Amino acid sequence: MPHILVVDDDADLLELVSLVLKRSDYQVTALQEGSRVLPMVESVTPDIILMDIYLGDTDGRNICKELKTSSRFQGIPIILYSAGNITSQSIKDSLADSFILKPFNNSVILNKIQSLQP
Repeated sequence: MPHILVVDDDADLLELVSLVLKRSDYQVTALQEGSRVLPMVESVTPDIILMDIYLGDTDGRNICKELKTSSRFQGIPIILYSAGNITSQSIKDSLADSFILKPFNNSVILNKIQSLQP
């Protein structure tokens, strides 16, 4: 069962996305604080990370770039998402594997995740 780390400072959206993933037979770890992503990745090493860009305490693009430039974690696919006005260049600069524009439906998330699984 693939393990997905979901990061979003919006508790309701975090719960909704986590529930959708669990019902699709994924193991899910949910975090509301961007500052806890690196320690969590070190302890659980998820198969995929699904992360909001605008987190209350940090920017998901910075976390993504930090993970993608680490030889230890660069192979973990990262999907960023946001409702904000995000440029494609900022997504490329973050080194994210994919991006989803909010609002999104459940099938969009599941299709993106499936496309990035080995």
